[in-house]
Amino acid sequence: MGKRGHIIRKLLRFTGRIPTRYKLLFPFWLSSQLSVTHEEAAFPHLPPAFDGFVIAFASDIHYGPFLKRDRAEDLAQRLNAMQADLILLGGDYGEDTATAIELFHVMPALQAPYGVIAAIGNHDRIGSNDAFEKLLSRMKDWGADPLLNDARIIQKDDASLCICATDDIREGDPDFAPLFSQAKDSNFVLYAPHSPDILPVAFQQKHFDFDLVLTGHTHGGQVTLFGRTLHSSSRYGDRYRSGWLKEEGKRIFVSNGVGTSLLPVRLGAPAQIHRITLKRAK
Repeated sequence: MGKRGHIIRKLLRFTGRIPTRYKLLFPFWLSSQLSVTHEEAAFPHLPPAFDGFVIAFASDIHYGPFLKRDRAEDLAQRLNAMQADLILLGGDYGEDTATAIELFHVMPALQAPYGVIAAIGNHDRIGSNDAFEKLLSRMKDWGADPLLNDARIIQKDDASLCICATDDIREGDPDFAPLFSQAKDSNFVLYAPHSPDILPVAFQQKHFDFDLVLTGHTHGGQVTLFGRTLHSSSRYGDRYRSGWLKEEGKRIFVSNGVGTSLLPVRLGAPAQIHRITLKRAK
């Protein structure tokens, strides 16, 4: 992010003082409301051992001036209430590295039988290298397993599910090479990059194949009118704006995310977290 972007963010921080509890200020009120969606994704090749496997997915928390401790605590409560097998966090935990670290000091721990796996977003890297290393360390102490060009394998019976993520395409250094062997040897691969902008690059990787993508970054457009984003955070505009998509034969789900960036406003793109159930298609 350039110097101009940092200046704009600092100038707009005062908007975090605008009250969000009054419906009269609807775009501000909507930014503080969080909905839970229930999704099903069916695949004929999903191993029977993972039929009914539940993933709780939350992206783009953006802890900081627009999202404070009370909402972080509410988010944790809602995610734990899903009773998911796995909790997946999609990156952008704060407005910058420092506030991302703060989030993992104030948000209650999350609980799931197969743990908490976390991607890294562009905002998580807005800070020094030392600060970023402190963030990764704090995430691990808190109970999250950050994926940085890495994969984790979940084994059930004789089947394996691979969850993998590359570094952020905007601020980081994505590398697919470490994912090749683990993805190749797994029965089902869930690719969870922070931003969908990396997907055209992922489709070009000859040795990397995946079955499902869960991603965020776009905020669903944050402010949309007639299904069009006024100012997209994606280099591809509305191509990966929100919801279920299909590209190159792959199923992709893009979350609107929890928090907001630049301004605490939403319109046509409500904040959301997701309870996603993997199903074996008959």
